Amino acid sequence: MSHLHRIDLPGLAGDEPLGFLAVIGLMSQLLENSYLSWDPEDRHAILHCHRPASIADLVAELMKRLRSIPEGGALPYSSNFPVRRRRGAPDPLRVTPDGYRRLTDRVRSSWLRATLTDKSTDADGRCLVNPLIAVRGRQTIGSFWYYPMLEVRRDPERLLTEALTGWRRVQGSEGWWLDHRASYSTDPGLRGPGGSMAVPGATWLATLAVEKFSYPDYGSPNLPQGMPRGWFPIDGVEVFAWPLWTLPASKNTLDAVWNVGWDHGSWEFAWTSDGRLEATISATHGVSAPNSMDHVVDLDIFAMCAAARPQGGGPLTPIPVQVRRVPSRGGECQPWKGWDWKYPDRGEYPGKYGWG
Repeated sequence: MSHLHRIDLPGLAGDEPLGFLAVIGLMSQLLENSYLSWDPEDRHAILHCHRPASIADLVAELMKRLRSIPEGGALPYSSNFPVRRRRGAPDPLRVTPDGYRRLTDRVRSSWLRATLTDKSTDADGRCLVNPLIAVRGRQTIGSFWYYPMLEVRRDPERLLTEALTGWRRVQGSEGWWLDHRASYSTDPGLRGPGGSMAVPGATWLATLAVEKFSYPDYGSPNLPQGMPRGWFPIDGVEVFAWPLWTLPASKNTLDAVWNVGWDHGSWEFAWTSDGRLEATISATHGVSAPNSMDHVVDLDIFAMCAAARPQGGGPLTPIPVQVRRVPSRGGECQPWKGWDWKYPDRGEYPGKYGWG
């Protein structure tokens, strides 16, 4: 597998919510299969890619996605989401469950399902909004994607390169409550951006990660109703939690991590007396080897991270996490042995070609 290029992304540290989300958003925009891992020393992201060989190549791919967004649009390759607000009309995505079902006939379902759920409502009877999406004042939900995209478009090569290599905070740049180090306006009449000292490229990439943390189909017994993937209700506090790992994991593997719901099966959380979060996790977590889908190896989680919004609203803010490991329920998984390891042929087995 020597044709895979390792690309270190020193600007994107996985122990901060903005850095983690930005990497997931970046992977969502790569049309080829790529593999993500994290450096256990300083926790920066590492991509393994077939075609992009450098940060410059990744930036060029992202600039193509920016150019694909039509005039008035907000997301790459999505012409009908988010729904635009007509002048003088209310936010078209602040809807009741009946309104949600009408929207499903008009817009791209994956983005709608990531943004809203019709299974739970707020005090006003409107569909709950994914807690990754936080808007203020009179901002619409669509603003969350539109304005970060617009800002990056002004100088895409520089801003995206800075996001991946080393952050430079920009005066007047809005962090959209994903960046706890940025400042934010509290103007109740706020419509557009209102904040400063954010990182435009990282913010835009992070907004694109929302689709990966959508509300689940409620056929999964491991996921609590009313919570999107990655979020955990812990003694009345909604916490976003995620692992860092050393195994190069593809988008399909990561989709399985979020969708299967380890967070509500093999992961348990509790507050400690000093305000920290204790994460109890399995000793190993089995996923397909990146170079052999027929063999299960350990994802090699070396850290758990978490963030929550302050009471009353505010930016996603990191929470200290201490990890306690317990034996895996189904036995321990073996460590991965590298790209060039020759796996023995497993032969035929139930489920090899699908459900079995």
